[in-house]
Amino acid sequence: MIGIDLGTTNSLVAVFENGHPRILANELGEELTPSVVAAAEDGRLLVGRAAKDRMIIDPSSGMACFKRDMGTPARYRFGGKDWNPVTCSAMVLSEMKRIAALHLDIDVTKAVITVPAYFHDQQRQATIEAAKIAGLQVERIINEPTAAALAYGYRNPEQETQVLVFDIGGGTFDVTLLEIFDGVVEVKSTAGESRLGGEDYTDGFCEWLENKHGWVPGLAQRGSWRQRVEVAKRLLAVHEVASVAVDGRLVEVTREDFKEATTAITARLRPVVSRCLRDAGISAAELDDVLMVGGASRMSVVKDFVQDQLKRITTIKLDPDRVVALGAAVQAGLCANDAAVGDIVLTDVSPHTLGIAMAKEVASGGVDKGYFAPIIDRNTTVPTSRSRVFNTLHPDQDRIKIEVFQGEARMTKDNQGIGEVTVHGLRHMPGQKRPGEVDVRFSYDMNGILEVEVTVLSNGQKKHLVIEQRPGTLSKREIEEAVARMQPLKMHPRDSLPNRARLERANRVYAELVGPAREHLNAVTDRFEAALESQDPQAIKETAAVLDSFLRGFFEHEGERQPEPLDA
Repeated sequence: MIGIDLGTTNSLVAVFENGHPRILANELGEELTPSVVAAAEDGRLLVGRAAKDRMIIDPSSGMACFKRDMGTPARYRFGGKDWNPVTCSAMVLSEMKRIAALHLDIDVTKAVITVPAYFHDQQRQATIEAAKIAGLQVERIINEPTAAALAYGYRNPEQETQVLVFDIGGGTFDVTLLEIFDGVVEVKSTAGESRLGGEDYTDGFCEWLENKHGWVPGLAQRGSWRQRVEVAKRLLAVHEVASVAVDGRLVEVTREDFKEATTAITARLRPVVSRCLRDAGISAAELDDVLMVGGASRMSVVKDFVQDQLKRITTIKLDPDRVVALGAAVQAGLCANDAAVGDIVLTDVSPHTLGIAMAKEVASGGVDKGYFAPIIDRNTTVPTSRSRVFNTLHPDQDRIKIEVFQGEARMTKDNQGIGEVTVHGLRHMPGQKRPGEVDVRFSYDMNGILEVEVTVLSNGQKKHLVIEQRPGTLSKREIEEAVARMQPLKMHPRDSLPNRARLERANRVYAELVGPAREHLNAVTDRFEAALESQDPQAIKETAAVLDSFLRGFFEHEGERQPEPLDA
């Protein structure tokens, strides 16, 4: 069983073995695999590094950040095919599965997958659907901050502490308050935003630079322009000043510039942190530790925010990029009853309030509709099962439509609808105090999946909610087609994903270079392509090492990084 951090920007896969969680690197030696899917010029599918480099050259050739659209009916078109968030995510999960199989020398079929704490039911169901397409059985869906805390608690099982997990990745932001004691990792409260992360900071910085310098890149330039700004953003995390090429000229940018460009984005962090602390009933002064999670937590504006809001200097105890995947692997160890984690107990909470729509009688005798009736309050410890009794408003009413929502607003129009079910047989019966009474029971599990059971009290008839017309789900035929789409990934050495990644990366770097450096790269790439055509494993290995060495030097200069090795 493997643990997968399915991220907005990058994904990782890990395994729990010999008493420790371990990240598994791809053939390029990289632990972070970009969550990107694209089509090469010849129409073949690319996943990960190859897809990312392809999109920098041609932004219309693929899709990134599709995690943000999970659970929605979003559709994309590239490579001559129609895609959606589920099928794109399935491609990334399939790549994680393949990487794990290379390391473990077995076909991996079970996984623990992490999702943002604020993912709603449709987004979690879509994640499970993507895993199914990728050939994975989901043993547990675990919230990303909870996974991070699990990795933290695994290393410090006897420590008694209250920890705030501040998790800001590429596309989502979650804050979770946990108490760790005697091997128990107990979630007290969680809050978040599912569309707030490092990608927003990059977009905000792009817009600021464009406005400041009066320049708007064309469609063909958009991919390389955004990548240059992304690099500058990363460099400003470790340096006070960086440079970025704007409209052919080199411009110097400072941390203050970045702070000014992203002030409105950073302001969105504050209410989330406040809500989490308020729900847990503690103040910032009572925290023992703050665990920084997610690549975006390295940004100076985020560190300054935490210092200002929580009155403490941030420290990195576990690599922010890796800690969620490590926690997923620990959870996989728990699911597999591994003796090394036998004493750890994990509890979690419902991140949203769950309830149904109801109508109210008003004094004039009319009816007002669209009110939200909570059944499970947010931050209730899960698994849990709660119920409330409702009744029809008219004695001759024979059916009722139960509309399920999640959110915190008083009116359902401001909350997220996640499903509905219609129940018949409610007509007024002799002896009923009220017409058409029904008991609505919500059961919410550790995977964040909601089951709704409606019982007609007059006759005992029960109906389980099977959420119909859920946005973002696929038909049986679409699932079969998506599974079939996975099959062509076993190919000639030239078409294997790692080798295509090298070639796409070489193409991208070639476009950046001039003169002797470009000629040298061209020669190195020619030798690698010749080795691929020969299908000689040793020749491929040797020429790939030379090409990788050249490319690595370029990207280290550009500011890209992979997680540093950590002690077990």
